[in-house]
Amino acid sequence: MSLDFSSRVAGMLHGSFIAEALSLGVHWIYDPEVIVRRHGRVTGYHAPGAESYHPRKQAGAQGHAGDQALRLLAFLHRERRWEAAAFLADWQAMWPDYDDYVDKATKGTLAHLQAGATPATSGTASDELAGPARIAPLMAFLAERPESDAVAAAIEQTVLTHRSPETIECAAFLARATHRLLHGATLSEVIAQTAPKWALEAAETAKGPDGIGKLGLACPIPQALPAVLWLVQHHGHDFELASIENAMAGGDNCARALVLGMLLGAAHGLDAIPLAWREGLLARKELQGLLAGQ
Repeated sequence: MSLDFSSRVAGMLHGSFIAEALSLGVHWIYDPEVIVRRHGRVTGYHAPGAESYHPRKQAGAQGHAGDQALRLLAFLHRERRWEAAAFLADWQAMWPDYDDYVDKATKGTLAHLQAGATPATSGTASDELAGPARIAPLMAFLAERPESDAVAAAIEQTVLTHRSPETIECAAFLARATHRLLHGATLSEVIAQTAPKWALEAAETAKGPDGIGKLGLACPIPQALPAVLWLVQHHGHDFELASIENAMAGGDNCARALVLGMLLGAAHGLDAIPLAWREGLLARKELQGLLAGQ
């Protein structure tokens, strides 16, 4: 049975935030054996704990990249428009009272803005996946607009904080892929048609169950994007399994999760996501609010 459009959009939006929330409890643990020893197999939400990078976060919350995506979602819900300069001002206003980890790209962007930067010059040279990974709210908001609009908006969002060739290429790919999935294309054909060739080739060379470890667990796109594609190739048929395997791999599993959950949610729809994960997500009402206002 073919999925309807609304299920794909809801699955895409929920999938991105849910997969990240699942990974948050073991975020930036770079040794999978440590994850197993401390937490067992991650099949549900839990708080990261006092020794983590997110000591005040609750189970079912978002990480610092997901919080920025939530800020984008709230902006779109409130303003009913996408405008990069207006969002940048709103994004800047979230940080004085922010009570979690602040990443290097954010600190650099805030410094640029304090020095008088504009949206065209605010972004840092960061090549980390977290920049383009935040676009799920934009993809939901622009789901019925032409693909070119979604791609342009994804790039505009990304370069506000992460202005590098890698992030621009990745944002364009993710927007094209997500938009086409929302409109009924299959996961395999979309990845083959839109993913950067270098990233596909890297993912395909990583043989065996430890493919992500071979590709690298860190934040930069040259490691993180092939790792996402490896997960899609090996577990893309199963949202739950792919999300768990991503969490268990460790490293910057939260940024990978935002991307992985977006793609698989768009491909398989809302019902492919476990009900317990949907109900336990702290931001579920905010997501439902954007979807209701489409």
